[in-house]
Amino acid sequence: MITRRTVLAGLLALPLAGVRAAKPGGEALPFALTPQSRAAALKAQVPEKLAAQVIRAAQKAVDRPVHLMDAVRTGGLLDGDGGRKQSQQAQEDWRQARLQALAWRLSGDAAYLDNARKLALAWSSGYQPSFSPVDETELASLLMGVDLIQELLGTSEREQLQAFCRTLASGYLSDPIKVGGPSTARNNWHSHRIKIGTAASYLTGDAALIARAKQRFMSHVPRNIGEGGVPFDFEQRDALHYTTYSLEPLLTAALMAKNHGDDWFAAPGAQRLQEALAWLAPYAQGKKTHAEFANSAVPFDRKRVAAGQKGFTGNWDRSGAANVYLLASRFDAAYAPLARELQPPAWALALF
Repeated sequence: MITRRTVLAGLLALPLAGVRAAKPGGEALPFALTPQSRAAALKAQVPEKLAAQVIRAAQKAVDRPVHLMDAVRTGGLLDGDGGRKQSQQAQEDWRQARLQALAWRLSGDAAYLDNARKLALAWSSGYQPSFSPVDETELASLLMGVDLIQELLGTSEREQLQAFCRTLASGYLSDPIKVGGPSTARNNWHSHRIKIGTAASYLTGDAALIARAKQRFMSHVPRNIGEGGVPFDFEQRDALHYTTYSLEPLLTAALMAKNHGDDWFAAPGAQRLQEALAWLAPYAQGKKTHAEFANSAVPFDRKRVAAGQKGFTGNWDRSGAANVYLLASRFDAAYAPLARELQPPAWALALF
């Protein structure tokens, strides 16, 4: 019998190709996370049971309309606050672009391709980024979806997406930062800036932007993660929720670099990222527990606690580290058993 654990083990063992894909005319297509060669191989590589989970999830939203907005904002808003629900729908568009594109790769059903294309083109033509990373972090998901469909886009459509990526990369890798107070240059906000900026830079293929993304990554890791691997986000928020929320985008950016042949994770300047994974591991394994946000220095956290918002009271749910250790396992196979135990979502297992 094929169990979920068996499927997870198989996916965690799959190698990620770092080969640049070629356009039909021979020129290489730039990509954020997934080269065309690996995208083409996904259907054969991803176990049937796991692929079926991805496809079922995508089918639920295959007729989803575009939720294009002038301004997307969820940061600083409680559930029920004006505009939050609409912005969450917009953010779901960005995740759906990735999911629909992945479902197309795994099924060959053009309905998923059409939906992914519709979402990618609508947002890249009709949205002006705010450069608020907590509101726009899922734009990186949209770009991961673009990887999977771009060889079927027309020249003008690819140029439109390239221009959008250049805007994202230039804005999110700017110095000084465009949006956010001084502490956001050190905490999870900057991790998300780097993730978005890295994805966009690689999709432009611009060497100068890619170099800037790497520089931002290398300078941020020692500012974001202290001695012994304790993240600044944990010290500031007293929450493992924000620890994983900062580590996941950094690991995603590092995986993008690895798939382009540049190992940011193993670089001497990024050693504290490895230390943070080791520091967090006992909590993810369930050997330690942590009462979330009990001593947060951020007033908004107290508002969320008072409102009874899920995840802001009680002990941390260790399943929140599933994607962190799935990504970590792509650099250090010793984390694969922990990733299997935490059971990452199907889309992440198929894509990462």
